[in-house]
Amino acid sequence: MAYDSTTLRAPSDSEDSRSLFRLENGLRVAIQEDHFAPVVAIQVWVRAGSADETPDVAGAAHVHEHMIFKGTERRPVGVIAAEVESSGGNINAFTSADHTVYHLVLASRHCRTGLDILADAMHNSSFDPRELEKELQVVMEEWKRGEDSPTSRAATELFRLAYTSHPYGRPVIGFRETVEALDRERVVNFYQRWYHPNNMTLVVVGDVDRRAVEGDVRELFGPYPLSPLPARPRAAEPAQRQTRLSGLDMNVEESYLYLGFPIPEADHADIFALDLLGFLLGGGESSRLVQTVQVEKELVNWISASAYSPADPGLFIAAAALEQDKVRPALQDMLAAIADCQQRLVSSAELDRARTNLASDFTYRRETVQGQARQLGYFLSVFDDPDYEDRYLAGLATVTRQDIRRVAQRYLTTDRLSLVLLGAEAQAGLPSAADIQAWQKTEPAPTVSAPENDRVSYTELDNGIRLLVKEHHSVPVVSLQACMLGGVLFETERSAGMNNLIAGLLTRGSQRFSRLALTEAVESLAGSLNGFSGRNSLGLSGSFLSSQAATGLELFLDTLLQPIFPADEVEKRRREILLALKNREDELAQIAFDLFYATIFTTHPYRLLPLGRVESVQALRQEQLADYYRTVLNPRQLVVSAVGDVDSDELIAYLRASLEGLPSVSDQLALPPSEPRLTGTRRQTKAVDKQQAHIVLGYQGVALDNPDRYILKIIDALLSRQGGRLFYELREKRALAYSVTAFSVEGLAPGAFGIYVGTDPNKVDEAVDAARHELRRLCQRPVDPAELEQAKKYLTGSYEISLQSNGSQAEEMAFNELYGLGYDNGRRYLRALGAVTEEDIRRVARTYFDEHTETLVVVGK
Repeated sequence: MAYDSTTLRAPSDSEDSRSLFRLENGLRVAIQEDHFAPVVAIQVWVRAGSADETPDVAGAAHVHEHMIFKGTERRPVGVIAAEVESSGGNINAFTSADHTVYHLVLASRHCRTGLDILADAMHNSSFDPRELEKELQVVMEEWKRGEDSPTSRAATELFRLAYTSHPYGRPVIGFRETVEALDRERVVNFYQRWYHPNNMTLVVVGDVDRRAVEGDVRELFGPYPLSPLPARPRAAEPAQRQTRLSGLDMNVEESYLYLGFPIPEADHADIFALDLLGFLLGGGESSRLVQTVQVEKELVNWISASAYSPADPGLFIAAAALEQDKVRPALQDMLAAIADCQQRLVSSAELDRARTNLASDFTYRRETVQGQARQLGYFLSVFDDPDYEDRYLAGLATVTRQDIRRVAQRYLTTDRLSLVLLGAEAQAGLPSAADIQAWQKTEPAPTVSAPENDRVSYTELDNGIRLLVKEHHSVPVVSLQACMLGGVLFETERSAGMNNLIAGLLTRGSQRFSRLALTEAVESLAGSLNGFSGRNSLGLSGSFLSSQAATGLELFLDTLLQPIFPADEVEKRRREILLALKNREDELAQIAFDLFYATIFTTHPYRLLPLGRVESVQALRQEQLADYYRTVLNPRQLVVSAVGDVDSDELIAYLRASLEGLPSVSDQLALPPSEPRLTGTRRQTKAVDKQQAHIVLGYQGVALDNPDRYILKIIDALLSRQGGRLFYELREKRALAYSVTAFSVEGLAPGAFGIYVGTDPNKVDEAVDAARHELRRLCQRPVDPAELEQAKKYLTGSYEISLQSNGSQAEEMAFNELYGLGYDNGRRYLRALGAVTEEDIRRVARTYFDEHTETLVVVGK
């Protein structure tokens, strides 16, 4: 059936909805209206990051990120997070070399509250010495986690190697000795140097009246005075004239290879070509490095390339994870791919595909208010231009094939290369500078050829397939979701990992397209197409610009209905999964969760790792995969949803014609028996010589159809969050953890409820006791009504925030319908949360949190 994409799209309202102004104190303000969801994002961009520190206070900017919300005269410790969460929102911050950004998202009806909180925090933070002492312990736990992470250590070493004078060479988090030496005087001195209105940008984006917000901003931020700003102590980086090499030995399964070449700052005219070169080399599945080094030669487990362009001169970075014995051939091919770009013109098709994908990034960011706010704040802070998107797109449009070759020749030369190899035998395996010079001169590798309508239209086809379509025309994007019953729930020890293997193979070949042809077709549309699997489902998701919807839909349906699981791709994907299983030993928090599920479940499939087991993955065969997929692609257990810039009637007609011929399946999937109730405690430990210990303490939970799940969600919210009990007691008050959270996992079968803690190995027993104490409090003492109301508002706000994008709405509708909850379950979910009482909390806590049936897992020293 022919499908005309022009019938899908509706023009968005082009009325100007932005206000830009400065207060008399120099604060720059941007307010932008977006009324799709009842949500607002508020951000303060402070033009002070780690590069503005002196060496003796390295890490101070990041410590400010932790301390700004630690209390003011009006709001003692814990009140800021609690106030935001009671307004249905969340608050956080991040630090970079150039900026520290404080951001919150909350229900738009509480916009003034959010503005008041940020104004108070920015200008009146108390920097209490006791809170600083506790927070420095938290920062040190974060530093330890970075030291345990091979990718973090490799990236940190690359920047140290590449920047010998400029402060970009120092890690944002600082060093152990400088962080431990920070005291209140040093922290306040840094604050007093940089935290002034004339060094800040305030961004507000969302469902607001910008004129009303402007009045609030003037009232709340206006009283703070303009102050002179100091000079920025940034030493210039001398030109690099020879290769720099570093080998880091670390006890890890994988090796990591990081390459960096100096490039100009963000506002340089060559950045447009360098960004395109990054995408051409390693920015997508069809990129040269991915197709040659990863897919064709299987020398790496993952590989990427991109241009990092901050306010001062940046780095062009290529990175890969691989086995130690493949370092030399992989590096040789990486350098050969770069040499190819220096010697030959890239194809017009490659350049167009890169241009389309980079341009589409701006469109996809507009799906959420926080994405819009972050983009606007970045544009204003770095380029002093709220419409930099237009300038960037115009710059991309002017880049020629000759420009790509020119910037590759100018910037990506081996005498400007900094190279880091991290692995178990990195120093011994580090290539020499002479090797590298010779490899880039070899014959290059061959180039890879080349308020909206909220109504949901529900249709059930004669064969049982359910179609869900919702129109949303404010962003020219359409997102698609096809969900079927599957996942770990229907696996055994022998078939463990089958669904994950299939999900990865869906986009690797169909009756019409090879893997490369499909990848190039999708990226030519600036779209995405991915298989997925989980504990209860298997499926396919996709997003496309609505102008490309016709072609995107054809690709989506062909991938869903006609995968062929090519034998060579089965073997490649199998090797990737086996490597992932091997390398999983480096992710200690994940190991702890894997061990927890394998301990709390002994007979039910939820005990199985979604990736599978080495033995089962090795044994799976192509015909098994095809037979299983034919079984799960059952019309009566298949839901297809679409949300976005479409005409629902036209789309439903097209989907009906494409799907109504799918035959019924006689073999129905049957749910396995539930796990028997525990009658005793279970304990598992795994000794690992790392700087952090990881704890999971948990209990058997409930299924999706059990109304107690709503109460467990409330309990999760009471315990988790920055304003939650665990965060306050274990991190804020007692400095027992850097990471601490609760979780409630439900499925078609009963799941689990638990608490995760990342802590110092010497504090494990104390942290476990503290977690148990918080659960006992829920069993024994009534929850304060205000605290309960705050948790409800937090969950409501989080739910609204989570559904801003087309993809998230398509996903939620499809899963709710597939699991028997009804596609419109969201409204019932919010009503059920609102009905939870204090007595419900105690009843459910007493029912499920029995210390005599707990499961405890500890991974660490």
